[in-house]
Amino acid sequence: MSDFLVILALYYACDAEAAARALSHAEVMECMTHYQSVKAYFASPGGGSSGGAQAAYQSFKDWEHANPDIVADLRRGLRP
Repeated sequence: MSDFLVILALYYACDAEAAARALSHAEVMECMTHYQSVKAYFASPGGGSSGGAQAAYQSFKDWEHANPDIVADLRRGLRP
């Protein structure tokens, strides 16, 4: 789970940076790698759904809803 939290922290950092300014092409590509890693985690047997991209996304959103304190900490850069 800690590897997942590192990737998720990077994903949230990208999300915050993209909300603050336009990202360079290289930054967008790096952020897409983090997003794909998060999606893959929730599409895997250990992480969640096996029903495709939409189901993986919904599993991710369900996880966020079930873990608001972790999400808040990651968005603030307090974890992992």
